[in-house]
Amino acid sequence: MTVALWLGSAAPARTIRWLDGAIATAATFAQAEGHKAPVAIAAGEPTWLDLAADRANRAGLASTGVSTDLQLDYLGWAQVVAAVVRQIRATTVLVDEASRPERFPEVAAIAELLDAAQLTHVVSLAPDGAIIHASRATGTSLQTIRIRGSAVIGLRVAGAPIDEYPTPMPSASMKRLDLKALGLDPGVLAHRSLPPRAGQQPRLTLERVAEHLAVHVVPRSPSRSRGG
Repeated sequence: MTVALWLGSAAPARTIRWLDGAIATAATFAQAEGHKAPVAIAAGEPTWLDLAADRANRAGLASTGVSTDLQLDYLGWAQVVAAVVRQIRATTVLVDEASRPERFPEVAAIAELLDAAQLTHVVSLAPDGAIIHASRATGTSLQTIRIRGSAVIGLRVAGAPIDEYPTPMPSASMKRLDLKALGLDPGVLAHRSLPPRAGQQPRLTLERVAEHLAVHVVPRSPSRSRGG
């Protein structure tokens, strides 16, 4: 059984602890009976791929990076992940669900493309042969679930506290792929690109003052006409 870990298409929006926690969780499968060495997957621009490769390498994980400057929505990235997963023949996909908000909907999208079960908000994971024991947070309680077969699992596991980390150097160990190598047409995939943010035209100073005064000025009643 091969495990793939999707690290996403951009660096963590919050602390890097979530990234490290997901990697450490995937690393537990390396020594588990019946499991092959996990593979960390990242996509996006070179700086992010270098960071992902560096953190994965520190935990002893192999890594694969898909180089692209496309800015896709969650359905677009799900297609990229599914293509890599099929190429490496992974049966279980772990997703760093906590580092960025867009990771959460990607869990369901990846599972649908791979025809696999999905599980989110997992805070603990332990392989046991062909079975995976997962603890899932649901409000104030925990659910313990046994997973057998193909599954996409969203992780919310924090790593050890870290104050800072060195700037990663370009990684020679990461296997680099492009979209065409995965059988994906960049032109077609671009239809899943996020629309550019519409910029607002800045209002002139006089307009801002008038807008402010309009809130505080009592409107005058219309004057009555008087007969001559």
